[in-house]
Amino acid sequence: MIKRLLVLALLPLAAQANDEFARQWPLQLSRSDAGAYRVPLDASVHQAAHRRDLRDVRVLDADGKLVPSVAYAAATPLPGPLRRQALQWFALPPATVAAGDDLSVVVQRDAGGRVVSIRNAVAASNAAAAADPAWLLDLGNDAGKLRALDVEWDDAGATLDLGYRLEASNDLRGWQVLDPQVRLVQLRNRERELRSNRIEVATSLRYLRLVPLQRNGAPRLRGIAGEMDDAVDTGDWQWQELQAEAGGDGKDGYLYRLQGRFPVQRLDVALPANSAMGWTVSSRDDDRAAADGGAPVWRVLARGWNTWNLSEAGGQQRSAPLEIPGTVDDRQWRLQAEPGGLPASAPVLRLGYRPGSVVFLAQGRAPYLLVAGSANAIESPAALDPMLAALRTRNGAQWQPAAASLGAGVQRAGDVAYRPAPAPRDWKNLVLWAVLVAGALAVAGFAVSLLRGRQAG
Repeated sequence: MIKRLLVLALLPLAAQANDEFARQWPLQLSRSDAGAYRVPLDASVHQAAHRRDLRDVRVLDADGKLVPSVAYAAATPLPGPLRRQALQWFALPPATVAAGDDLSVVVQRDAGGRVVSIRNAVAASNAAAAADPAWLLDLGNDAGKLRALDVEWDDAGATLDLGYRLEASNDLRGWQVLDPQVRLVQLRNRERELRSNRIEVATSLRYLRLVPLQRNGAPRLRGIAGEMDDAVDTGDWQWQELQAEAGGDGKDGYLYRLQGRFPVQRLDVALPANSAMGWTVSSRDDDRAAADGGAPVWRVLARGWNTWNLSEAGGQQRSAPLEIPGTVDDRQWRLQAEPGGLPASAPVLRLGYRPGSVVFLAQGRAPYLLVAGSANAIESPAALDPMLAALRTRNGAQWQPAAASLGAGVQRAGDVAYRPAPAPRDWKNLVLWAVLVAGALAVAGFAVSLLRGRQAG
C-alpha cells in the first residue's frame, strides 16, 4: 500500500519532466563511431528556444537522459592560418618639435580612403631633425584582420630598448589609444640574444600610429609586417521578415515582434521602388525590465540609418544591410522615421542572423533527440569548451566534430513548457506543523481521558 502511494505521488513529477521542453527533433548522425557531433540549428529551433543563451536547447539519448552538450547562439567564423604581409607605412614628423619649428603635414588619400602619400616639412634644428619619427600604417581592406605587428630594423644587430604609444583611428582625426606603452627590445650578451619586436593588436580600425615615447635612439626602420587572421565564415546568413503590428505609424514607430530567440546581427528594410528613408531602430524584451521594475525600456541600436531602393533600366539597387555590433536577441523591435519624411505604409523589417549550433557527446544509447523550449530551471550543461579548445589545438583550428542533422520537428510538451513551474512547497515546514498538530491533539486526548477518569471516580 505504501509503495503504491509513493508511485502515485511521483507521477506528477514524472509528467513534469516529460513536459520540460516544448518541441523535439530526431538527430541523424553522419557516422556512428564518432564521440562528438555538431548539429547546425535551423529557424524552427530558434523559434522554439526560450532562453537567450539557448540553455534550454539540449540533447537526449534513447532513454530520455540529458547528454553533455553546449549550444552556440550564433555561428562564429573559424580562425584560419595566420598570413604574414608587409604593411604600407609612412614616417611622420617627430612627436616633440621645438617651439620655433615650422611643422606642416599633408596626408593624401584616394577615393577608397587609402593613404597614398604624406608630405611634411619641418624647419628644425639639428637636434629636432635627429628625433625619432612616428609611424603611420594603413591597413586598408585588412582592417579587423590584424593580430600582431612585427617591426624590422635596418640594423638587425643594434642594441635598443624603445617605447611607443600605439593608437588607432578610422578617419585620421580622432585617435584611440590601444596601448600606452609598447616596448621594443633588442639586446645581445655574447652568444645570447633577447629580441622582442612583436606587438599584439586587437582593433577593427583602419589606421594605426606608433608614437615614440623617447626623444631619439631608434635605428632606421626597414619595414613593418602584419600577421593577418583570415577567418572562415561557416555560417550562411538567414533572414526573418517581420510585418508591422496594427496601430503603428512612422512618427511614433512601427512595432514588430520576433518569435523566438534569434542572434540578429544585420538589419534591412524592404522599401518600394524609388524611395529613400531615414530610420531610428530600437529593440526591447519583456525579460529586460527597467531599473524601477516597470515596463522594459527601448534600447536604441541605430539612429539616422539611411535606406533606399532605386529602380533603373529594369533593375533594382538597394542600400546595404546595417551591421549591428555584437548580437541582439530581443523579441520586440521598433522603426521610427527620421524627421522630414513619413512612409506611405509600414515597411517590412528584415532581421539577418547566422544560425547557431549544438555540440554534444555520444553518451548513452542512440538514437538521440534535440529538444528546445523551456521556461523552467534546467540544470547547466556540461562545460565542453575546454575539451573542444584542446582538440582544436591538437588537430588544427579548422577541426570540427562529426556532422549531425535535424529531422522533422514535432511537438513535445507544447505551450505548457513555457509556463513557469509553481514555486515548490516547503514540505519540511508542512511536516513539522503536522507533527506539532498531531502532538497537540495527542496531549488533548490524554487530558480528556484523565478528566473522564476523575469524573468516573
